[in-house]
Amino acid sequence: MAGVKPLRLVVSGCCGRMGSLIIEEILKDPAHFELVGGLEHDGHPHLGKPLPGAPKIRVSKDVHRLFGEADLVIDFTTPEATLAHAEAAAVAAIGLVIGTTGFSPDQLTRLQELSQQVPIFWSPNMSIGIVIVRRAIASVSKLLFDFGLTEQTKAQTSETHHVKKKDKPSGTAKALAEELFKATGWLIKEEEIEAKREGEVIGIHSVTFNTGPEKITLTHEATDRRVFAQGAVLVARNFQRIVGPRGKGWFGMDDFIK
Repeated sequence: MAGVKPLRLVVSGCCGRMGSLIIEEILKDPAHFELVGGLEHDGHPHLGKPLPGAPKIRVSKDVHRLFGEADLVIDFTTPEATLAHAEAAAVAAIGLVIGTTGFSPDQLTRLQELSQQVPIFWSPNMSIGIVIVRRAIASVSKLLFDFGLTEQTKAQTSETHHVKKKDKPSGTAKALAEELFKATGWLIKEEEIEAKREGEVIGIHSVTFNTGPEKITLTHEATDRRVFAQGAVLVARNFQRIVGPRGKGWFGMDDFIK
């Protein structure tokens, strides 16, 4: 890292469960990152107070000032807040790593439009394990085809999350269903995804292939929410490589791990 300046980061939703974990992970790696700000919404009780672990940085609502000091924003907030932050990032000409879920089709379209001005990386799940499950779907589907079992196979996607999760089904479950459609042509509609909300479950996602006499199930369970923070920070560390020379565009986990 000699001669290379650390990436200047702002974390949106810095006092939330995910934001706090992301900041912890950033502060572990001063060789790659400089935390320059933590952003929260107007009226938040921690505005003006020091960030835990970074007492020189105070929680702020001043989006434009913070974005003017940053190279990259990591955003795990709400669809409305993320969209506003993306608009501000486009003005400031800085990139975003977004882990927010629950976007409407129109909101996603607007984010993609903004990615024509600045690089935007969005993933409903920053876990590397979910990428492995998604790729395993294609492998299992091909093997079922090779064995001549495609016609008799039925597929199902399910997910379970904590009771406070607002979007249902989850963005990850919809992404798995989309992966299944790409691999097999089997369409699982959003309303057909089994979605449960129980206790403090961080996240369990499954895809089941039922051939009749047997079932094959691919399951991913997040046992610690920190895995999503670690994934987001890993994306930030590799952001320039992912974006490449274009300097703008719409990116996701498939661009990170090819």
